[in-house]
Amino acid sequence: NMVHKYIVDSVNYWADEYHIDGFRFDLSGLLDIATMNEITEAVHPTHPNVIFYCEGWNMQTKVTKPIVELANQYNSEKMPGCSFFSDTIRDFLIGTAFDAEEKGFIAGKELHGSLLGKCFRGMPDWCKNPSKCVNYVSCHDNHTLFDRIAMTAPEASREDRIRMNNLAAAFSILSQGTPFFQAGEEMLRTKPDGKVGFDDNSYRAADGVNALKWDTLTEEEYHCNVEYYKGLLAFRKAHPALRLQSREEVLAAVKPIAVSNPQAAAYLIDGNIFVIFNASVEAFTVSLPEGNWHLNICETRAGNESLAQVSRNALAAPLCATVLTRC
Repeated sequence: NMVHKYIVDSVNYWADEYHIDGFRFDLSGLLDIATMNEITEAVHPTHPNVIFYCEGWNMQTKVTKPIVELANQYNSEKMPGCSFFSDTIRDFLIGTAFDAEEKGFIAGKELHGSLLGKCFRGMPDWCKNPSKCVNYVSCHDNHTLFDRIAMTAPEASREDRIRMNNLAAAFSILSQGTPFFQAGEEMLRTKPDGKVGFDDNSYRAADGVNALKWDTLTEEEYHCNVEYYKGLLAFRKAHPALRLQSREEVLAAVKPIAVSNPQAAAYLIDGNIFVIFNASVEAFTVSLPEGNWHLNICETRAGNESLAQVSRNALAAPLCATVLTRC
């Protein structure tokens, strides 16, 4: 129909004439699979690097005859050119968007090992392939990550809230799939509503709420946090085993490791990367596979530099990710 044609022609025109290299579809679950596939099939032959990612919530829309298959998460395998936001990893790490005070893993919620494993492998129940999964804990909708933590962990110190922020970032950035985070998340972006809370839908708020506070980067706390995010991204880019493309590759490479702490999890990736996520306020020791290991990510530092060499055991610091690579 003409609406279908209008959407496909528009996206193709924008890619051709304005050189737009990425398209996000808000509520793609209200569009149909045929339209999404025709869009990618029209654009990718001449613009192979253009990305398409979707807000593919299942809107439970009643579609009249003829039956139309909608472009939601659960149909992701039928759209080879599109990826989808994972609300599964978001809700697991920070709590559901529909209850602003519900705790997630980083704020002390009881660990659900099976769900955590599915998130870390980039294959939640709706997704069989990590290339379809966009991992995130904050975007323009809902509260910023740092505000969400303030609401779900009001008793925590600012230092611990920052550690929770970076634990969530480490989990989403080091998971299989595609990492995504809101502009300013790395500098602890906050949107106080001017009253007693935080703005979760700031499209009508003033610039003072929405603006990125670049001047904060002159302060050590914020500068250090940005460097931590940069280190996480550099580490991810340096290790292809964190960017596997198929279900078979992931299942073969990413192995869970048993740990003693009920608020923590560990994984061995491709035999050479050892990752520990500790959401508890207590440090604990984890046995390492045989050999010597570089400590690359710990506490407030992240990157490809070796912070220390260890063997036999690693100390999992509280409220943070600890990552080691085989020497």
